[in-house]
Amino acid sequence: MYLGLGKVCIGLLKERMKPMVSRSTWILATILALFVLLSLLSCAPAVDPDEPDPDENDVDVEPEPDPVEEPEERQRVVVAVDLDVVSWDPPQDWLTIPESITENAYDYLYLRNHEGSDWVPELAHSWEWIDNQTVRFYLNEGVKFHDGTELTAEDVRYHYRRIIDGTREEYILRGQYEWIDDIIVHDDYTFDVVAHEPDGLMLWKLTQQNNGAGIVSKAYVEEVGIEGVHREPMGTGPWVLREHIRDEHVLFDRNEDYWQTDRFPNFEEFEFRVIPEASTRIAELMTGGIDVAYRVLPQDEDRLKDASGVDAVWVAGGTGYFLGCRPGPLSTENYPEPDFAGDPELDREFTTRDPRIREAIERAIDKYALRDIAGGHGEAFRARAFQPLPEGDPDLFGPSACLYDPERAKELIAEAGYEPGEATLVFNASTNWPIGDLARVITGMLEDVGFDVDLRLMDLTTHRNLVSGPRKLQELGLGTNGGNLNPHFAHRSYISTNHLRAHWVQPTDAEWQADQERIDELYRIGESTTDEQERIEAFRELSNIAAEQRTPWISLFQESNLYGISDRIEWNMRADEEIMGYDFKVVQ
Repeated sequence: MYLGLGKVCIGLLKERMKPMVSRSTWILATILALFVLLSLLSCAPAVDPDEPDPDENDVDVEPEPDPVEEPEERQRVVVAVDLDVVSWDPPQDWLTIPESITENAYDYLYLRNHEGSDWVPELAHSWEWIDNQTVRFYLNEGVKFHDGTELTAEDVRYHYRRIIDGTREEYILRGQYEWIDDIIVHDDYTFDVVAHEPDGLMLWKLTQQNNGAGIVSKAYVEEVGIEGVHREPMGTGPWVLREHIRDEHVLFDRNEDYWQTDRFPNFEEFEFRVIPEASTRIAELMTGGIDVAYRVLPQDEDRLKDASGVDAVWVAGGTGYFLGCRPGPLSTENYPEPDFAGDPELDREFTTRDPRIREAIERAIDKYALRDIAGGHGEAFRARAFQPLPEGDPDLFGPSACLYDPERAKELIAEAGYEPGEATLVFNASTNWPIGDLARVITGMLEDVGFDVDLRLMDLTTHRNLVSGPRKLQELGLGTNGGNLNPHFAHRSYISTNHLRAHWVQPTDAEWQADQERIDELYRIGESTTDEQERIEAFRELSNIAAEQRTPWISLFQESNLYGISDRIEWNMRADEEIMGYDFKVVQ
């Protein structure tokens, strides 16, 4: 390198000095240049003879690029269920599984804790009783809807007012909020809920399972309308809807801006896959396609427990099986419903109008035999307030609630004036498991004591569209009811106004009317008082009357669900049976 530099220097000197100097001067300059060159060479560092000359090939060498980090794979938890979302607007549906899906996009004002023993603040960080019919709520600040707008008290007021001011056709849950007189907004984060009259159950009524209490953005509803909210949610919840393919799946992305940081899950995607067949859900679980299989068949419990990487877990909660028992007659005299007037199947005398027939039905049924068909877990019950709810009577829950006595059932049918095979019962039920299997067994039990049963089974969608949805059950229908760990929800279902609204029309006999008037009075006492002991006594008496009345339900047994669960996740299960994404943790 230095030699080349010397040559360049001499060349430059030669060119520049040609016109200016004589030969002797040129010689002197050349000697001087050589002297400079030698000096430079003497200062150069020693060169390793084995070290290649970096300039010998005269090629520029590009530096090695920094390694590119591959993006981490997004974790997903997949839950397989049997039903799809009906509507993304919370008050438009009340079925447990669809609500379990939609509520992941929303938040409530407050919730019950996992054990069901106390209230947990959510959108409202606190509340206080102003008087016996007013509760003041204080919202958390900075809570954002999925579109980035902030939640305020006006959103809460609008959510409940649109239900109250709407119709039952728009909001199937409208009747559950008729107790609200007004919602008064004080500022962006403070509001009062005011009842029409003293109400000690306000907290139970305002936010509960299956009552559409997820708060929706006012601006969003006003922009897209009811149909728009029906198709796509706009909540503040921990999961944001990415995709909903009807009858296939619902896919959520984690809400990266979620305000409750303590609930932040360790996975990015949460999916509900709609798989109606239980056997297919199990197959998907066993092959790693899903993480949770909802309502696994009891006969598959041992198979799952013996398999590697999965387990089977029973969960008993607040849902129970019941026989809907319509006493009739269903006519415009009792309920002015033009669709039913003149219908030969609905506008007629019902066999179940006679209380002896209703008692015979309950005594013909072995509730624990039915429970064993559905998995062998849970207790028999005669009234909807489950233990350990203080308002529930322990004598109406457990073995004492099974009145199985086939011989007494036969006697009661005869006392009602029927020969064997003459007392006809039209029995509607879906084929969905275990309802279809239970309906067939119940039919056999009833026929064994002398009833003539016209069992009408249909698929779940048809049943919902033609029978349960329009309330066109006849003598008997088989289904489930939730909310039995809620004193308001459990006891309100027995009052007369609820019978009329739900098209469970009252019989006209004097004894039934006297019982019903007492039920209505007891409910008013239990609802209005803030004295816990007074409420317990009133509701227990109400439950005993309703259990003997056997309308609108003959209660059967507490539902327990069997879940198949992958070992790659942990799940903190809830007593209210809700499936919340933040209750899962990926551990493998």
